[in-house]
Amino acid sequence: MTPRKLAISLFFVSVAINAILGIVALFAGDFGETQGQVLTTSLSVSAASVLSLAMFPARERGNLAQVPTAGIGLSIVGFTLLIILIWSDFRGDMLWRITVSILTLAVASGYASLISLAVLRKQQRPVTSIAYGLDALLAFIVVAAIWSEPGGELFPRVMGVISILLAAATVSIPVLHRINLSTAQVESPPTQIADETAHVFLERPPTICLSCGEPWSAGTNQDEFVCPSCDARFQIKIRG
Repeated sequence: MTPRKLAISLFFVSVAINAILGIVALFAGDFGETQGQVLTTSLSVSAASVLSLAMFPARERGNLAQVPTAGIGLSIVGFTLLIILIWSDFRGDMLWRITVSILTLAVASGYASLISLAVLRKQQRPVTSIAYGLDALLAFIVVAAIWSEPGGELFPRVMGVISILLAAATVSIPVLHRINLSTAQVESPPTQIADETAHVFLERPPTICLSCGEPWSAGTNQDEFVCPSCDARFQIKIRG
């Protein structure tokens, strides 16, 4: 079983457990500590599965080097520690800080992996670069806050400013991505995995790379497009 299939299987198993426990809680009338621990554990498995699945496409495309792989590892470690804390009634402050710090870095990696999938033109890519920088900065600040517990009003205000800027970039990226795909007249956005050739049906020949957004034109074979920027290959079928 591949890691992706394992994550999907764990997700659906945990969703089923959550549903069963919710129904039992409604009819039993007594939702004790053990049931709460089981439910929280199942929710943690669901969250770890969803976060890991969000990073698999970027990992398969080779985006951001080792960031998606590291993020998947951090999410597994972080939620495993969380489950241990739930069942052990651990009262120490150190392990909680380590767990939350790891989960913060995992979420930051997941966010970066998701926005790396956007198809942007060369002149639009600074938006993604800014989002990467703000994402890393916000994660660093959150982790620093976990360990230093700063006081005063300056720190939360700085976090607020960074969060607002990151939200603005986050809203802009999918809009630009959608505009670029609409311009290229893509009906079914392809998934480029390793060196395989993706097969796409279009209304007209594309004017940009469907993987990285760079302008391009047909090669010697009019049915096959090879991007000179990212080496993505697409077998194009024009609907007649």
